[in-house]
Amino acid sequence: MIKLLSTTRLSYRTAAWAAIASGTFGILAHAALMTAVMTRTTMALTGQVFFLFRTHDVVAILQFLSMIPVLIALHKLSHKQLPGMSRATLTTGIVALTLSALFLLLIFPWIMSDEYYMIPQGMFGVWLIVINWQLTGIIIGVGLLLVGIFEIGYAICVNPIGLRIPAAPIEELEIPVETTANIILHMILNIGSLMGVLTLPIWTIILGRKLLREK
Repeated sequence: MIKLLSTTRLSYRTAAWAAIASGTFGILAHAALMTAVMTRTTMALTGQVFFLFRTHDVVAILQFLSMIPVLIALHKLSHKQLPGMSRATLTTGIVALTLSALFLLLIFPWIMSDEYYMIPQGMFGVWLIVINWQLTGIIIGVGLLLVGIFEIGYAICVNPIGLRIPAAPIEELEIPVETTANIILHMILNIGSLMGVLTLPIWTIILGRKLLREK
């Protein structure tokens, strides 16, 4: 896929609008998720809350897939200076985005829970940290990494049911006991959501505006 998009001379303008679209999708997805979380009162899902969660999943899939042309444009742009982004680095970023979208898609047939996608999302956070440090000297992506750490830590220290395949029925889910580990992990999730999930769309839109000026 990388070779195909490269040989079609993906323009910076196309990537710029993809970035702006991705950022817009990200804002809408976050709004749907926060509304669902704030209006949910029990482990059982009402029709409205279920719709909001699935709306988040669909829009987040569009957000991640829209980022792929942006990564390819960044790869091209990076080679205007040394050292440029390697093909392996580009592939790693695309794999992280693709897995995030795939894991979200697998929620619908109840193959995976809605927690799995946080792991490749954290992987993409690592990618952002590395590539932004190499190209700009600025660290971006720590928040997404924290989200990925939360999911792994929660499965190890609190309850692994969220990583069961196929996904556990809602009836088997229980409100977790407020242990120290659970409290700390949710603090990590809250910080990661604020630093990463919420700010990624803003960064993406800013990047899109920058790409519109490239030739």
